[in-house]
Amino acid sequence: MRAKAWWNSLVFGSALWACTAATTAVAAGLGPMTVRSLLGQPLIADIELVIRDKRDLEGLSARIASVDAHRKANIPYSVAALGLKAAIQTGNDGRRFIRVESVQPVTEPAVKLLVELVSPGAQASREYNALFEPPELQRR
Repeated sequence: MRAKAWWNSLVFGSALWACTAATTAVAAGLGPMTVRSLLGQPLIADIELVIRDKRDLEGLSARIASVDAHRKANIPYSVAALGLKAAIQTGNDGRRFIRVESVQPVTEPAVKLLVELVSPGAQASREYNALFEPPELQRR
């Protein structure tokens, strides 16, 4: 289990360096992603939403980036095949996060995606690498 935690920290920590922003900055930010599903299941992942002030939430939305944005970032566009969607949600503790879900089950052990955070007049995007464990490893 420690190897899994170390690997996830390495992968998601390195994703922090893959953050890109548009010409104007969004007051909120995209933090690390936690994958909650296993290989062979539909994707369920939560992305930390970094907010300094609750007023930053006004007009804020999240989405999976377009085909063109994926192409410009050299990221394969798997949104169509998986039916990916992203939405801002509120947890039981009141904190906001972005839930990324797919309609179709994930059949590859790793999926790259580009998530965009949009507010009036501003946009930021970040690349994420979702890694999936086979169900057999989870049972151990």
